[in-house]
Amino acid sequence: MNQPLLGAQMNKQLKHEFRSNLVDIGRRAIEHALRFLPQSNPTRKLVEERLAGLSNKIDLASVKEETEYTQESCIRRASGELLKLSVSEKWLSGETLTANVFTPCWDAGSFIGRGEEARNEMKWQNENLYPQVEEAFKRLRNAEKNLKAA
Repeated sequence: MNQPLLGAQMNKQLKHEFRSNLVDIGRRAIEHALRFLPQSNPTRKLVEERLAGLSNKIDLASVKEETEYTQESCIRRASGELLKLSVSEKWLSGETLTANVFTPCWDAGSFIGRGEEARNEMKWQNENLYPQVEEAFKRLRNAEKNLKAA
């Protein structure tokens, strides 16, 4: 096997590891937002099944577009988008993760009180998840540098 092919395989592996890291961060965002829903809520059960499916074969046909704006639809939207991102071959950016997963999670909090829970969710994400996203990018850049140096 020649070096360029080995490098291409390593780049693909790095891309998949990076995607896996970001998907796991998205999963944590959704799991945290599930606190807005009672244990018996059918959306909670659906989302938990979707999150469990992240490590298995995923039936994307079961993910329907959300046409309403409710607390439940925000969390369903986040989980459906995370499923799609987990299998996409496109580059997964922090901005994509934020727009498609993080934002619907804090939107779900906007249905409680006067938006305080949305602000709390945003603050939690900023303190806990964004540093993890930054670290995932840093690890990817370092791995790419090491690959080029090899």
